[in-house]
Amino acid sequence: GRRGGTENVPYIVGMGRAAELLLEEVRVDEEEAEEDLGEGGENDDHEEERGKDPLVVESWKHHAVHMENMRNRLLTKLQEGFDEFQSRQNNYASKAEIAVLVRPNGPSDPKLRLPNTLSVGLKGVQSGALLAKIGNIVACSAGSACHSTDSTSCAEGHVAPTYSNILKCMNVEPEYAIGTLRLSVGPFTTKEDVDMAADVIVKEALRQLEG
Repeated sequence: GRRGGTENVPYIVGMGRAAELLLEEVRVDEEEAEEDLGEGGENDDHEEERGKDPLVVESWKHHAVHMENMRNRLLTKLQEGFDEFQSRQNNYASKAEIAVLVRPNGPSDPKLRLPNTLSVGLKGVQSGALLAKIGNIVACSAGSACHSTDSTSCAEGHVAPTYSNILKCMNVEPEYAIGTLRLSVGPFTTKEDVDMAADVIVKEALRQLEG
């Protein structure tokens, strides 16, 4: 049946304006195009065939590629950060083994993940305890939650950490689920933002691992 009521006109107008902004064309410089738009694949060739400037793209495409690159950079920086741990621990003798300590959750193909979101498991780390230390510096969420109390209690060892049913349904192994962080980037996130966040996370994670 039909539901009586008044449509939320301001929100409808806002949604329409948001769609317009996404479809607006923006011009990127050549350096930015190389970095954010890839190496010039088939899509770029087709644009040239149609006589369209390959440096002019729709806003949403430009932002999506930029955010994907920032997300990938964040994951790489987290993985590289554990090189310091590798150098101190004889048990981890290769970069391949270190990479296992930092593992993204979700589809194995990065193209099937949201371009702006990174869900990453840090093996051997308690994300709730980590957030209690860095939450005022880096805005992120814990994939593992202390359901019966807050993350401070987990950090102090009063309550054993647990993790969400979502991660269980995704078949994320417990040692990664308990250390899962959820991080997001945006259209205006910079390399400096990403590198700073990764540095803060890595330092606290290493403190846990070495403790």
